[in-house]
Amino acid sequence: VDGYEDIRNELTADGVTDLSLRQERLYLYFRQLGRCMYSGERIDLAKINTDMYDVDHILPRTYIKDDSLDNKVLVLRKKNAEKRDIYPLPQGFTNERDFWKMLKTKGLIGDVTYSRLTRTEPLDEEDYAGFINRQKVITDQTAKAVAELLKRKYPDTKIVYSKAKNVNEFKNRFDLFKCRETNDLHHARDAYLKYSGALE
Repeated sequence: VDGYEDIRNELTADGVTDLSLRQERLYLYFRQLGRCMYSGERIDLAKINTDMYDVDHILPRTYIKDDSLDNKVLVLRKKNAEKRDIYPLPQGFTNERDFWKMLKTKGLIGDVTYSRLTRTEPLDEEDYAGFINRQKVITDQTAKAVAELLKRKYPDTKIVYSKAKNVNEFKNRFDLFKCRETNDLHHARDAYLKYSGALE
């Protein structure tokens, strides 16, 4: 990309490999050509993993749990603090539209990222219904994939799905509480409870 020779040099430097680019912050840094997505300010690569920067969800998790790279940007922490959970992005954040358009044109960000960054209309009921439907589809696909894996592992076993209501009743009966702030153990417990009854 013209005007970003310094980024090209960093990308081809020793130590930057396909494996290292799996690090979320480093990947986002290069995808954004070393700039904060909300302010356009240069990001210091040497301090990329410090508290100067945040990986922010463009569409806040209070709206939808979308942890895909399409919904993430690397930003200055001070800009993230200004944004809070406001969506669409506040007026002062949209000064980078030309930068975002260039990233999209160059294929560095996709349509989903670009549309979420540039949206100006508040979310409506149709949007919320779409979020819910997509989550259901993902959940259904995951359940089918797990069932298929179980069938392959245990071919002589009948797979029986457990209803979410039964899982909740079991957790309530045996005081199995969720605490997202502590860790993600509740995900493992839910998966265990959902599929532990699947094998007969």
